[in-house]
Amino acid sequence: MPGVGKVYSVNVGKVRDVEFFGKVVTTGIFKEPVSGVVTARRLGLDGDKQADLTVHGGPQKAVYFYPREHYADWEELLRTGPLTPGAFGENITSEGFSEAELCVGDVIQIGSALLQVLQPRSPCYKLQIKFQRPDMVALFVHQNRPGWYASVVQEGTLTAGDEITVVSRAPERISVADIWRYSLVEEADLETQQRVRALELLPRFWKRQILRDELSPVV
Repeated sequence: MPGVGKVYSVNVGKVRDVEFFGKVVTTGIFKEPVSGVVTARRLGLDGDKQADLTVHGGPQKAVYFYPREHYADWEELLRTGPLTPGAFGENITSEGFSEAELCVGDVIQIGSALLQVLQPRSPCYKLQIKFQRPDMVALFVHQNRPGWYASVVQEGTLTAGDEITVVSRAPERISVADIWRYSLVEEADLETQQRVRALELLPRFWKRQILRDELSPVV
């Protein structure tokens, strides 16, 4: 079992309209830290909203985690000064776990809530809006630090400072970093492809990315 992590910050945000290259775009990527107890529900954290529910939010993307350990390199790369927790649109700025340590299907406990790690974050153009940089999606892909989405398998309350504990591990042991790497960086070998096919929890989008043109029979 991995060690114990910690919630550095809980972040939520409302939907807002912002101007980006002469166009008005509606987005929920602007998250801000909140104090006190927050309830994690099947569709996300109380007080948090998404603008486009076809690609954000929902039961498979209920809570987005991003490791605080990644922030230092981003601050050096972007030269923007200290970044506020929630800068990448994450709901939980975490400490103690990386994409390489958590696997798809792992169940973690925070406060009284149980969450299940499901997939990396696929970046969208709204990161460009958040940072006012047209190259931000390309930078995010190049950095290989996507963070991860989790579903809420047991609703409960959590707060900044809570421990993050892995309470069960998926038998396939395919990490979030593996999914990212085999989707975008290198081709999976046959053994890995078979393991991915068997990973029922992994959303179809990522299976198609890894298996290329093959349509997986598992949704």
